[in-house]
Amino acid sequence: MLNLTDLILGLLVCGIAAVFWQLRQISEIAEFHVKRVCQKRRLQWVSTARVQARLGFIPGQGLGWNTRYQCEFSTDGINRLHAIVVLSGKKLKDVEMPLYPEPEWQQAPESKGRIGGCGGGGGASSCSPRSGGCSSGCK
Repeated sequence: MLNLTDLILGLLVCGIAAVFWQLRQISEIAEFHVKRVCQKRRLQWVSTARVQARLGFIPGQGLGWNTRYQCEFSTDGINRLHAIVVLSGKKLKDVEMPLYPEPEWQQAPESKGRIGGCGGGGGASSCSPRSGGCSSGCK
């Protein structure tokens, strides 16, 4: 027989699972937005972690989660910088990024060779410092 304690316990477990599922879905949306911002600004995404989640009223949506995420990104592959991403429900509300130096790899030549362009061993390229760089046109 099902008594009141079993019913309350079952509802409690279902409620916890629903909250976990909602927060996990919002975390995936936040990570998507962070990766898109990093790609747009030519940054290397490192990680995303939820810092805060509060249940509250969201204008136009009703009851929902207001969440903040701390994100790490890199401009050079060595240093890590932190940003804050704020979501209201499942919508991006704000991205707070610090000032950061422009990524140095934007000025680097793009490889166009069969295996990797300059020094790739896949053709007649010469990348000696005396010749002034790559002679096979991999700029």
